Amino acid sequence: MGAVFEYTDTIRYSKVDGELKLSIPALIDYFQDAAISQSEELGVGTKVLNARSYAWFLISWDVRIRRRPELNERIIVGTYPYRFHGMLGNRAVYMKTPEGEVLAEADAQWALMDTSRMRMTKIPEDILTCYELGDGPLFEAKGRKLEPLGGNAETVVCDPVPVQEYMLDNNGHVNNGQYVHLAMSYAPKGCEWSELRVVYKKQARPGDRITPVVSRDAGRVQISLETDEQACVVELS
Repeated sequence: MGAVFEYTDTIRYSKVDGELKLSIPALIDYFQDAAISQSEELGVGTKVLNARSYAWFLISWDVRIRRRPELNERIIVGTYPYRFHGMLGNRAVYMKTPEGEVLAEADAQWALMDTSRMRMTKIPEDILTCYELGDGPLFEAKGRKLEPLGGNAETVVCDPVPVQEYMLDNNGHVNNGQYVHLAMSYAPKGCEWSELRVVYKKQARPGDRITPVVSRDAGRVQISLETDEQACVVELS
């Protein structure tokens, strides 16, 4: 197959929010599924990597939302890798209608981990050769550094949330999408966000308690999800 992997779906009730539009956590789930599904199709999916003590860990998302599709709307989700360098890989991901209207675009950075040592490791050549690189990023991403909001930001420290079994993935830590699910429950309601940035910094595991710290300033909201250190930061604007 070529560089681009696509699949079609219908927005179902379990994927929508109170406005019957695709929720932002569900959007991230779609994007994550596309990336994983392409690797599965190319023969270097989760089970194959696990057998070699490898796993892709997500480092950051930069997502631009143009329109959230509604209940029962048909969509196409697509992705392709466009850069590999050392231990890191970059992917473009998108969602569009069958007629070609772009609904959302994303840039994601991943790192290959040696799970036996829990360290990032250089991507082996036999894995690299399974992928064909696409044309490049869909937009100029802002990277994986998120500056804290300014000194005028209003900040609220919320009650800690214990890590639950349903939050975990096959690596035994909180799934990438679950951080977004949790963060969105602390975001202001009734806002139509056009940009989402997520930076992953530390794994949260069973026994941890995640404390959401919510800051708001000038149309931006940051939700820092913290254990003993900052585990993940989600910014909406």
